[in-house]
Amino acid sequence: MLHFTVIYNGQVTEVEHLGGPFEIGRGPQRDNIARHTVMDSYVSGNHAKIEQIELTKVRILNLSQRNSIRLDNGDSVNIGASIQVSLPITLFIGETSIKIDFIPEEDEGELGGEDEAQLDSMESAITLSPGQSSGSLLDLGQSPSPEKLAVWFETLIAVQKSASGSLEFFQDTAQAVVDLIGLDRGLVLMIKNGRWMVQARFPDEDVENREFSMSVLSKITKGRKTFYQSGANLQNESESVMGIEAVIASPIFDKADNVVGAIYGVRNKLTVGSGSNIGVNPLEAQIVQLLASSVGAGLARQEQEAEAGRLRVQFEQFFSADLARELQKNPKLLEGHESEITVLFTDIRGFSRISESLNPRETCSLVADVMEELTSCVMAFDGVVVNYSGDGIMAMWNAPAPQSDHAIKACKAALAMVARMPAVQERWKNKISLPVKVGIGINTGMALCGNTGSKMKFQYGALGHAVNLASRIEGATKVMGVPILISGFTKKLVGSSFATRKLRKIRVVGINEPVDIYQLHAEVSSIEWRSDADIYESALKHYEASEFGPACRDLYPLIANHSGNYDTASLSLMAKSIEYLRKPPLSSFNGVEDLESK
Repeated sequence: MLHFTVIYNGQVTEVEHLGGPFEIGRGPQRDNIARHTVMDSYVSGNHAKIEQIELTKVRILNLSQRNSIRLDNGDSVNIGASIQVSLPITLFIGETSIKIDFIPEEDEGELGGEDEAQLDSMESAITLSPGQSSGSLLDLGQSPSPEKLAVWFETLIAVQKSASGSLEFFQDTAQAVVDLIGLDRGLVLMIKNGRWMVQARFPDEDVENREFSMSVLSKITKGRKTFYQSGANLQNESESVMGIEAVIASPIFDKADNVVGAIYGVRNKLTVGSGSNIGVNPLEAQIVQLLASSVGAGLARQEQEAEAGRLRVQFEQFFSADLARELQKNPKLLEGHESEITVLFTDIRGFSRISESLNPRETCSLVADVMEELTSCVMAFDGVVVNYSGDGIMAMWNAPAPQSDHAIKACKAALAMVARMPAVQERWKNKISLPVKVGIGINTGMALCGNTGSKMKFQYGALGHAVNLASRIEGATKVMGVPILISGFTKKLVGSSFATRKLRKIRVVGINEPVDIYQLHAEVSSIEWRSDADIYESALKHYEASEFGPACRDLYPLIANHSGNYDTASLSLMAKSIEYLRKPPLSSFNGVEDLESK
């Protein structure tokens, strides 16, 4: 196996090549020949071809038509020429250096089933004893005492408690390889963009040569088990194992059981003062395997916490803080399901005329100001902000989490929205002369709730007839001249919890079935308002019964007693009654008014 270390512009890239020709250049791969692309402007599109002709000898062919290749032994490869050299060798092309090494196949030991079973029994038998002095397994001998093993497990637990993914977490793990097992160097390696990268080392000191064997890492990646080597198994020494008595590596798995890294340790030949060689025994291999498992568990915990954080941020865009926490515990609540919900739509009244007096930036600021107030009201009463559309908002209750009082919460939110508008008007009085008001429509009914967006962009919401009707009812507030309308379905649920009056039975665009609409006035009304509401509802009953004269008589005091600021609903019903007195409707008249606009 050839190992290439490419250095350009201060960045180091390591590439392993199993066999066959290998090219280096600035252009794309060609003829299915393995290639490493270098962005150095002095490197030609196709600059060098390297072929292994013996275990430690390669042929270098200069493919460039304008630049030669320099070697660290003083030779050069001219344009179109080739040369055979022994490894290791370093090439210089422009501002790029490429070091070529040969990595021999290395025999390995494998931590097998019996050792893993021994590890399982060991874990269940150990009892921790805090406060013991430290010591490595090298000091324990073949029969470690329970006290010493307790110290060892305490260190493992301390590593597990470290902040997963942090530099301290990796550094603590690398140090444990040395302190616990008695190895001379510990490494935590992770695979980044297809390459093995050192995340932490102990001792943390500069190392001139490559610190790990790619052959060993290749074995643990393919075998998915812990491997260890020692003594005679390191006869074919490469630069990565020069002066080393023993090597051990254990794979780190992610939650999908993919190899994403490794714990790697080495023991130098001069570790033991007596000069006798020592290798790696199964107990030490099991410890490294436990450390690797701890790192894998820590990384899985980090990923889980990060995902929880992402979910929390995403949830809090739509839901109240309490509901966001509930959804974090049980994300299945977001799965599509049919449920009775209360839906609320809003719209800024006369927005087109208001925006005429503002520049684009001011218009956006005004909308943002209003949306902030409306959103705050939804959240204050545990609603879900489904969508923002132009100068309007859609919100809903009783999904994803059930709310027994969902209709009441929606009505309270609507009243709060209307109450917030004077403050907005005050903030913008120097910019606009028209009042800032909202129209609000509320309906209750069955709908399909879940992700109404796409797999690429999540959008929690609801679809169905009940949602469409709520939108149409919001549009009816313009005709009826009141800020808040609720459907008869919502009225049935809220009962007498609010001051309301029935305004009309209407048929909206796109929906054939007529619906009763009610004005939502307040939680508690004045005696005068309630008296006027009773008079209006009496007139409405006459109107629906085709008794247009009595309807006019009932409505007259509501109009005659006001000098300005007339009740639009009363004026509208009076006008309809007078029209039908002059030209009686068909005999099938039932009091339903068809609204021609949305």
